[in-house]
Amino acid sequence: MGKERQYWLLKTEPGEWSWEDQAANGGVTNWDGVKNKQAQKNMKAMRLNELCFFYHSGARSRRVVGVVSVIREWYEESGGGAGAVDVKEVGMMRRAVDLKEMKRDQELKGWALFRQPRLSVVNVEKKVWDRVCDLGGGFDGDAAVRPRFVQFLNRPSLKPLSLRAFSSSSSDYANQSRGGIPRFFSQVLPSSKGGIVRVEGDEFWHMTKVLRLSTNDRVELFNGKGGLIEGCIQRIDRTGLDVVALEDLKLVLPQHTQWNVFAAFGTLKGGRADWLVEKCTELGAQSVTPLLTEHSPSISENRVDRLERVILAATKQCQRLHEMVLNPPMKIDGLLPLVSQSKLAFVAIAEATPLVTALSSSRNESSGLIIVGPEGDFTEKEVNKIVEAGATAVGLGPHRLRVETATIALLATLMLCSDSQQMPIP
Repeated sequence: MGKERQYWLLKTEPGEWSWEDQAANGGVTNWDGVKNKQAQKNMKAMRLNELCFFYHSGARSRRVVGVVSVIREWYEESGGGAGAVDVKEVGMMRRAVDLKEMKRDQELKGWALFRQPRLSVVNVEKKVWDRVCDLGGGFDGDAAVRPRFVQFLNRPSLKPLSLRAFSSSSSDYANQSRGGIPRFFSQVLPSSKGGIVRVEGDEFWHMTKVLRLSTNDRVELFNGKGGLIEGCIQRIDRTGLDVVALEDLKLVLPQHTQWNVFAAFGTLKGGRADWLVEKCTELGAQSVTPLLTEHSPSISENRVDRLERVILAATKQCQRLHEMVLNPPMKIDGLLPLVSQSKLAFVAIAEATPLVTALSSSRNESSGLIIVGPEGDFTEKEVNKIVEAGATAVGLGPHRLRVETATIALLATLMLCSDSQQMPIP
């Protein structure tokens, strides 16, 4: 028998190397600079593909925020370094798990994380790993439903409920999950049963190294444009795998109003932009465009690359078949012609007509624009330009909202409204 799989926890000060830094670096980094002998011993014990919690330490943030995988075992660094392992991002925790919460949990009592608070690389027992994952609702890419969530869904009081996604009006959407078959992205899909498609790169790595899929396992492939097939892994080699289609290609058209979001989130920090884009994807927005304004004049290229990965992960997670488009950044003057051409455009403005009131007099259109300003809001000149171009100013309540809160509140309300107008109530 081979050595039993082990799990680990890696600590890092977010000011020095955060989860956002890890993700923006292509998901890969060498974990070095560890000088403690016990921590080094733990790193030397790490084996290829073993999973590690990514833990933010420090006075302000002590929590498990994500999961990485070992992609290169311990090696000595050139120039006399202390040695390192290489790790790659697997996925963010669905809910960060705070140190205080873990200390209160009886199932985690006695964990080395609590007994040796200065140890930066900590071994994690399997039962502890599972419990922390349970507390956090799992992590993106784990392809698992956590036990506590299953228990919740099985409560008798929930049995009569009928839940549906925003885009489930089509019968093709009604059975998207296919019984929990893992779904992966492929730009190219075979058009008919028996066709073969090659999967390489990150999706290949995820299939074989994270989920440990093998020959004859079933998977779903989608192309982000409404195409979907169910297939079977036919062959695996060192660079990729082949999937044979078990059915003809299925094409599904969008069924709801296509909302295009324009939000000034370029200056958001601490993962807030990631959250905004992730939730826009889950709610069904057709596109998101970073809006450049006087108070939010730029967005970094590294962040754009990161957001594209967030969109793909969220697309797979929420089972949508049409990938949300991340457009290049746009200035206000570039937005104005789009507003003029659109029959339905809403801009979030403090103390404007309440959104619900504005909706009562709006027509149901096939597409529309959602416009949200930056931290510090639009300037008066910017607001006047947008409204004069034809946008309807709407209010979102009496409180001042963050950019991401206003965006999601507006999008969720509009999605629910358009969904109810187009879907029969069961």
